[in-house]
Amino acid sequence: MASSSRPAAAGQQPRVARIASRVSTIELLFDLVFVFTISRVAEIMIDSPDATGVAQGALVLALVWWMYDAFAWLTNQAAPDTAGFRIALIGAMAAFLVMSLAIPDAFGSTGVLFGASYIVVALIHAALFILRGGAAAARRILFVGTSNVVVGVLLLFSGFVEGPLDWVLFTVPLVLFLISALLSARGGFDPGAAHMVERHGLLMIIAFGESVVSVGVGATGHEIGAPLLVGTVLAVALVAALWWCYFDGDDSRAETRIEALPPARRTGVALVAFYLEHLAMIFGLLLLAAGLHELFVDPFAPLESAWAWLVGGGVALYLAGDAAYRGTLDLGPVAARLVAAAFSLATAVLGISVAGVAQLAVLLGIVVVVLVAENVRRSRAVPQRQDGSV
Repeated sequence: MASSSRPAAAGQQPRVARIASRVSTIELLFDLVFVFTISRVAEIMIDSPDATGVAQGALVLALVWWMYDAFAWLTNQAAPDTAGFRIALIGAMAAFLVMSLAIPDAFGSTGVLFGASYIVVALIHAALFILRGGAAAARRILFVGTSNVVVGVLLLFSGFVEGPLDWVLFTVPLVLFLISALLSARGGFDPGAAHMVERHGLLMIIAFGESVVSVGVGATGHEIGAPLLVGTVLAVALVAALWWCYFDGDDSRAETRIEALPPARRTGVALVAFYLEHLAMIFGLLLLAAGLHELFVDPFAPLESAWAWLVGGGVALYLAGDAAYRGTLDLGPVAARLVAAAFSLATAVLGISVAGVAQLAVLLGIVVVVLVAENVRRSRAVPQRQDGSV
């Protein structure tokens, strides 16, 4: 990481020494819970593939992602290199697992468990940040950590109510997140670019994996014939194309762009890019995963409208979030991905009127066209030597 290799000014060396330059194995272990977490969020949409289910899934993911991303920021600012730190992370990992168990019915019977585990996670995070995150970060976390605990209390109360008030208690935390983000953007964290980009790339891999798992789960139990094989290949190819959109050099460019930002802007930009825009991309992949779960009942038959909209809407949201991420960090052109997002949403009509595989084929074509066009444009922009070689 560039910042860790530069000579530090007086008084800055302790912070530079704390920032992780790469993701540690304890963080990889910690992220295994995220595999289960997002699968539980997808269950909400699979059980209720309507506007209510999508809204509940979006709120739950926004709440969980805020705290999960908070731990990525924690290990960015303080390397988990002591036994005590690692034990605390394992404790938070267990609390996250309990929280994930409560996710599918968080708006109902398991709301109390969801809120209680959220409080435990928030307390562990705040304590570790205050003890290991440095003086400037500790001052910020006093408010942010308190706000996170309040969110947990609101979620705990939601377990005792029903109806509109339940929705209010799940929505108010978003306002607290906004206030926390605005205060945090004023400084105190100065995220390390290399670790931040690598950690979020790994979390995106988990989200892509959930889509692949949905293909396997959806295909299981059905006759292995041409329709199933065609649908499976198209679905995996689509997920791979979406993966390509994220990892086609954008990860390395993101690290460079963050390092080039003035220190006063890094936190604010990172909050937008890695919390908000990654949230959109991950939720888009979960919508796609939910839709793929039912597509394999009969891949060559028209899809029910709910599943077709989940598939098309999921790809559209992912591409829109990816375009926003590219725009925030100036990683490359965004217009083609925004146009592709609009066309992807429209493919739901094709899935409903023709067949699920037809929708997948067109979606794959849309993403591939974008990738090819962008790579052609990038290759033409590379200065060439007089002999014509790059």
